[in-house]
Amino acid sequence: MADNNFNELLIHTLKQIHIRLDRHEAKFDCLDAKFDEKANRKWDSNINGCLDRIDRHLDRIELELKRFPWIISAKFVCFGVFVIFLEAC
Repeated sequence: MADNNFNELLIHTLKQIHIRLDRHEAKFDCLDAKFDEKANRKWDSNINGCLDRIDRHLDRIELELKRFPWIISAKFVCFGVFVIFLEAC
């Protein structure tokens, strides 16, 4: 009889431990979700910063490409004036 009461007490204690562990696990899952949200926000801000820098860099490249024909034209004009001066001398 004493063994039966001991076994029942042991089973009851193990069930209580299981319930408490489940509650703690739920709390940790909640905390993990909060940390994941913070990490996601930080990651999003880092990605947005990188995309902004890339966008600015692409704008500068586009501006330089628009200037390129004017620069080439100016160099040809300068070369033509130089050739005219050489022929005149």
